[in-house]
Amino acid sequence: MRSCPILLALCLASASCGRMPVREEPAPAARKLAGQLDADLRRVRAEVEKLAAATEDLYKHKEKILPLTDRSKYVFAPNGAFHKPVNDGTGGLWISGAVPITEEVREAAYLTEPLDKDLIRITREFPEVNQSYYNDRNSMNRIYPWFDAISQYPPKMNIPEYNFYYLADGKHNPTRKGVWVDEPYVDPAGRGWMVSAIAPVYQGGTLLGVAGLDVTIATIMDRYFKASEVPLVVLARNGVLVAATEKGIELLEMPPLKNHKYLETVKQDTFKPDEYNVAKSRIRALRDMSAAILDRGAGSVTVPFAGKTYTAVAVPIPEAGWKVVEFVGR
Repeated sequence: MRSCPILLALCLASASCGRMPVREEPAPAARKLAGQLDADLRRVRAEVEKLAAATEDLYKHKEKILPLTDRSKYVFAPNGAFHKPVNDGTGGLWISGAVPITEEVREAAYLTEPLDKDLIRITREFPEVNQSYYNDRNSMNRIYPWFDAISQYPPKMNIPEYNFYYLADGKHNPTRKGVWVDEPYVDPAGRGWMVSAIAPVYQGGTLLGVAGLDVTIATIMDRYFKASEVPLVVLARNGVLVAATEKGIELLEMPPLKNHKYLETVKQDTFKPDEYNVAKSRIRALRDMSAAILDRGAGSVTVPFAGKTYTAVAVPIPEAGWKVVEFVGR
């Protein structure tokens, strides 16, 4: 049989007749980053579900645990809160007083003391996690690492009114699984901008509290972005900038990503201002890009701005519902 001259030429142009050239995937930096973040965030969510299960188990063994607790380490503060004033190397404890701090309310502090070992282990084993905690329906906060809660938290803080609690409740999370607080918010405990993996703690049909693991934006920047010279940004579902490389921030003409300055206690959910939202950018091309990528699910879009034309390639991070966007010059 005679060979086809065209086929022969194609074979000679490749490494062999049985192997055609492989086209490189566009935006390799974005794809690598998305894979790393997705895998790490999945591990954190799985761990917060284990923490919630361990907390539920404590309530099942209440009668055995309560007599073993050293109650002398917990005291009332002058402002009426109930707390653990001394840092003994384990977790901190604070009950705000948003509801009367009865003996029954204080029992949750004693009962959850064995959680400290889990909170410490998680924070040490997971480099992404900055602090671990359990909040209950009566505005109790058991947290590691310890800090001076009396000076940091607002008096009579009603914890169930904050997103890191109510996003795990039955209305927002009927599956009772671990979920992400995926839009960056200001941490009332003093660690700046963060996102959180949270999971509910139930007794039958009653929500007793919410376990949580916090990942600060500063940690995300240090672990995943600091060494990169590629213009990369991570966007939340609503267009808010989660994190970015320096070149990515410059390209979007946004202010530097600075941490929150605590001029006062955090009394309500606090999110990033509109100047960090690509969907509300003053640059029309960026607003159009945001709509194409976030609203219509486009994998790439042409973005003409600043006298140049870029291809913005979007790679999803399914775990958090974020998109990594890499800008490729044309």
